[in-house]
Amino acid sequence: MIEFDAVIDTEGYTWQATTDEEGVLWLVADETVEVVINRAVVGGYVYPAYVNDYGQLIIEWED
Repeated sequence: MIEFDAVIDTEGYTWQATTDEEGVLWLVADETVEVVINRAVVGGYVYPAYVNDYGQLIIEWED
């Protein structure tokens, strides 16, 4: 599992977020929102990412 600092949506907005024990992504927001995630911040670096059909954050980590 990769620990991440934040996620970024297609509009360029950065969201604080967490995942539960099953890897499902939860955004920290004051209201209900619907966004499309396409990047994740890991250790200060931005990587391509997406949320799969199960709601899990998938980070395209470079080896």
